Amino acid sequence: MKYAIWVFSFIFCLTLQAQVMPELQVEPRVKSFNIAAPEIRPFIYLNDKGENDGLLIETIQKLNESGKFNVSVKIMPWARALKEVKDGRFDALMPTVYSAERAVFLSFPKKPLINFYGSEIFKRVDDTFDYQTIALIDKNKTLVKVRSTSVGQESEKAFRDASTTFVEVTRLEDAFNMLIYGHADLLVADSVIAKTTINQMGINDSVLGFLLSNTEDSSFLAFSNNYAQSENINTLMDEINLINNPESYHHLSQKK
Repeated sequence: MKYAIWVFSFIFCLTLQAQVMPELQVEPRVKSFNIAAPEIRPFIYLNDKGENDGLLIETIQKLNESGKFNVSVKIMPWARALKEVKDGRFDALMPTVYSAERAVFLSFPKKPLINFYGSEIFKRVDDTFDYQTIALIDKNKTLVKVRSTSVGQESEKAFRDASTTFVEVTRLEDAFNMLIYGHADLLVADSVIAKTTINQMGINDSVLGFLLSNTEDSSFLAFSNNYAQSENINTLMDEINLINNPESYHHLSQKK
């Protein structure tokens, strides 16, 4: 009889423990970080209401809605965004292209945030210039680009080898105005961002682009070195890319 009572008590305790255990399970830790981001249409920009908008903002919203992340984004000029992350006042910068110089003060995960194809070189439609290769661009021509623009490792090397110099500006709209009004002969920019800006400015009939590169380029969500010391940014990026698909941006820049 005592044995039967003991067995019953033991089974009862196991049943009670099974009911209590789910309540004691620890909830997954929410990953929190803040991002400094330059305004780059169509990825990140302020809409007419002054609200954050764009494809990457939609991605951030999906991350927050998953319950696994708490991410905020502050849009600011490129130079300030870079400095804010470098000085540790923000945890991350997006989007940014990898470079050895930036890797000194930014930590880049192995996986990118965005994959896309192509950069272009633009001219005025009435210009007789015909693009063939970077090496054959007349040294007397004035080229303009946005200071933060990177056009892929191969093209960057080709410009260095050709000793090409650029006039650098902070906004792509300013670069296109320089081109249209004859203050620059050629403009170099990422294809997706350039086409979005051209449409926004209504200058489709004023400029013409040539594909500079058809290799795949990647942009990253790069983290401050301080944040990277407290989080495994490769694991974090893997979790982010379960929601964000880097290949989903290919439709914006069809490979030619």
